[in-house]
Amino acid sequence: MSHIHRSVTIMAMIDDVWSFLTESDKIAQWLMPNNFEARQGHHFTMDCPPGIGSGAPVQCEIKELQPPQSGRARLVYTWVIDRPFTETLLEIDLVEVADTTRCDIIHSGWDEGESDLRTRHAMGWDHLLGTRLRALLET
Repeated sequence: MSHIHRSVTIMAMIDDVWSFLTESDKIAQWLMPNNFEARQGHHFTMDCPPGIGSGAPVQCEIKELQPPQSGRARLVYTWVIDRPFTETLLEIDLVEVADTTRCDIIHSGWDEGESDLRTRHAMGWDHLLGTRLRALLET
């Protein structure tokens, strides 16, 4: 199994970045429309629009939720798509560094036969984190 690892430093405080990871309306601004609720064990759906992904919903479950404390935060949830069926895990770690926040993601669980899908997700994370999320927080 392989994984995607991306890291971006955002010129924003950790609490502000955290809000864009855990508030449904803010998640929708940079990732996808969703019914996210910030509570461990919550099952939620992200609506992947056609043209960006398969057009099928992404089914998720929050496995770990550690709000900002002492300059660190963590969010982990499953990422399940139907077409083709793929079950992966998304781990997001935030670390406050001076007046910035480093956002590290690891998207793991990709089988070797899913290299095209994994590559599309890797390019997606580059755009979503490095362009869309950063732009919302640094304006």
